[in-house]
Amino acid sequence: MATELNANGVSFGGPIYNQQGSDTAANTYQRSATAVVKIGFGSASSVDQGVGGGDGNAGYIDGTEVNMGVPAAADNLYRIWYQTVTDDWDGSVSGVGIRMFRHTPSAGWQELLAQGSHASYDNNMGDWYRTNNGIFWIPVHPSYPTEAHSFRLYWHKHDSGNQRINCSIGGDQRRNGWQNNTFEVWEINRDVVHTTGRFSTNF
Repeated sequence: MATELNANGVSFGGPIYNQQGSDTAANTYQRSATAVVKIGFGSASSVDQGVGGGDGNAGYIDGTEVNMGVPAAADNLYRIWYQTVTDDWDGSVSGVGIRMFRHTPSAGWQELLAQGSHASYDNNMGDWYRTNNGIFWIPVHPSYPTEAHSFRLYWHKHDSGNQRINCSIGGDQRRNGWQNNTFEVWEINRDVVHTTGRFSTNF
């Protein structure tokens, strides 16, 4: 079978083209290797952060900088997840999307991936709340793999309406300082990740 739980741990079978094969060097390594190298966890710091201005306006999501230190390997990947609650304050046309930035001392802050500004969008709706989330896979910087890597989230918006992120919702009953958003950065061992399709780490 493709996945087996045995006395030695979890065996994931052969590579994609040989799921029924016997134990191989590739899946023996997969079974014993550490997949998650390090986790950075936090949240944006401002409840009800305003996302305003005209079409194409952009800004930093307060408190979303995570320093992951020096990568364990030059070909590792970072899995980044952000989830927030968005709301249109004025009921007019507006949208907002999340932008992903990576930093190394030599390269500075670089935008690598972004949602479209319609990721959380409404057109003259009433009092609607929406969950906006994104998962981004970011490689170690190919030219500076021995430098500390940090990550930030930014926003960019559509049209002239006013939105807010990390919303406080009247009936939500936030407790213990919960900011209504989550931001995670996981450093992943590239050697245990199999990719298909158009996935590329050349950025």
